Amino acid sequence: MDHESLMLAIKLQFEDLDLCESSKKGKEREGEVLDADVALGACRHELEQMAEFASDHALCLSIAKAVDLDATLIAELQAEEEQAARDREFARRLSRDPRATPPATTTTEKQVKDVKDAISEKSKSMVARIVPEQSEDGQNQAESSHWGASRTHLDSEECIACTERFATSSLTRSPCSHHYCRECIINLVTSSLHEESLFPPRCCGINIPIETGLLLSPALLGQFQAKKLEFDTPNRTYCSDSSCSTFVPPAFIKGGVAHCPKCSQTTCVHCKEPSHEGVCSSDSASQQVLELAKQNGWQQCKACKRVVELNTGCYHITCLCRAQFCYVCGESWKTCKCPQWHEHRLLSRANAIVDRDNNPDAITERDRALLVERERRNLIENHECAHVFWEWRRGRHRCEECHDMLPTFIFECRQCHIMVCRRCRLNRL
Repeated sequence: MDHESLMLAIKLQFEDLDLCESSKKGKEREGEVLDADVALGACRHELEQMAEFASDHALCLSIAKAVDLDATLIAELQAEEEQAARDREFARRLSRDPRATPPATTTTEKQVKDVKDAISEKSKSMVARIVPEQSEDGQNQAESSHWGASRTHLDSEECIACTERFATSSLTRSPCSHHYCRECIINLVTSSLHEESLFPPRCCGINIPIETGLLLSPALLGQFQAKKLEFDTPNRTYCSDSSCSTFVPPAFIKGGVAHCPKCSQTTCVHCKEPSHEGVCSSDSASQQVLELAKQNGWQQCKACKRVVELNTGCYHITCLCRAQFCYVCGESWKTCKCPQWHEHRLLSRANAIVDRDNNPDAITERDRALLVERERRNLIENHECAHVFWEWRRGRHRCEECHDMLPTFIFECRQCHIMVCRRCRLNRL
């Protein structure tokens, strides 16, 4: 039955109900409910539900048809946005490395087709969840167990974070093709607002386009945009009132004085202390920290002014603000001629890996020395590891990034042998 015929039938049944109710004689006693009244009320409720379902059915079909017609245009627009993002990333890489290889500048028909197919499948799955299966004569019927099992398999995906399966239409797909359920993507975004090492939210090193996330509330999107402004601002200024410490956006800074948007406290952007008259004197506390950093060989990020200490590994530093620089001179990475590692730190890391994987009492000094040398060479070859291949290790281990203790298992990179938790593997490295 088509939509217009169904709505007409429902309308006629509503008119019959109204006629029945108006023809009642009203001879029952006050407070008494007759069986006929109960039956009429149940019938009216069922008709209202049927009318609502029919309207939803028609709306879903209309949306699915519109999305299917516009899928090619949407795919082309998305491809253009992805190309623009690659161009911006290449510009940033080019500023650090003049020899960087440019990304592909064209979008293939296959890429557009893949996006179009994904849009079409998602719209179909959304309709399938609302529209029941119909037989050839148009009547609703229960689906077979075989078809139900196959449809569940086709229309569901595993959330990469919690490993539970959900309807594909209810998941957020990251650019690396991993899927996140609503709870996990909200948890990731919320965590990134408090841990800069997780910001911006990313998976497999690729940023997740949160701005277009339909699973996030307007309030959380607003918090994300505010935090993005904060983390994107170099040499940030925070309210000098320690009980407030609110970030002061550049728009609230005039003439070297920051006006807190929360408590209206004024702060000097040079010394970060309460605003004052005259020329700003040097910040003695910051100077003491920089002097201590100089004495200990620590380096300062030129982008966000953080002080960084290197314990093990090569001199390639990726700051929390995502700036990459040389630990020796502080210049942008690959723009200097400094050595890429120090032998002492290299051996320290090699020894730590060998002792972690072997019982020192069970191997001879000679065998241990060979293992350390093999690991030293491996670290030299993989000092800029992209962490592509991982293996699963049982047992109790500590994550080398967030330092959480994992009671059951951990992931180990097959190249550089760093051991991290699932969150750090997917969203922090």
